This record gives sequence, structure tokens and C-alpha cells, in this order.
Amino acid sequence: MKADYDKKDKNTSVSMTQSDYDIIKQKAQERGMLVSPFMVDCAVHSEDGLTPEKKAKVQSIVNIACMIVEDVAPDKVETIRKEAEGLWSL
Repeated sequence: MKADYDKKDKNTSVSMTQSDYDIIKQKAQERGMLVSPFMVDCAVHSEDGLTPEKKAKVQSIVNIACMIVEDVAPDKVETIRKEAEGLWSL
């Protein structure tokens, strides 16, 4: 069974130059995505300023910070994680 985020019920085509396609494909590959999901993600999230790549980097920084804080103040780790979760709803 497909996950809710993977239930696609619309299909369209896009015309572009080979050069445009090559650029889009390269950017998608850099983010570990296929062309179609990359284009949808860029179009849907173009206003929020946080690309999937930036979100992944922020999450990586949060994870590293939590590992460091666990040694110094383990009671603060959950606070950091909750604050980070709040970032995704901005």
C-alpha cells in the first residue's frame, strides 16, 4: 500500500529545452531525487525559502547539537528537538 504522500492522481507534461532539462536533472540528482518529484517540490515549496537540501542541513546540525548536548546537559536534548520541529511549521 502506498503512503499518503505517494498517492499521485494527476499527471502532466512540461516542454523545455534540453539544456533546461539537463540542469533540472542535475539539481534533482544532487538532492537525491528524481526529476518529477524534484519539480513538484520546487514548485510547491518555492515560497518557503527552505529547500529540501537546506532542511536536511538544518536537521543534520540539530542532530549534531543534540549529540553534543547529551554529554553536557542531557535534560536539554528534548527541548532542542522540539524547537527544531517548530522550524518546519514556520
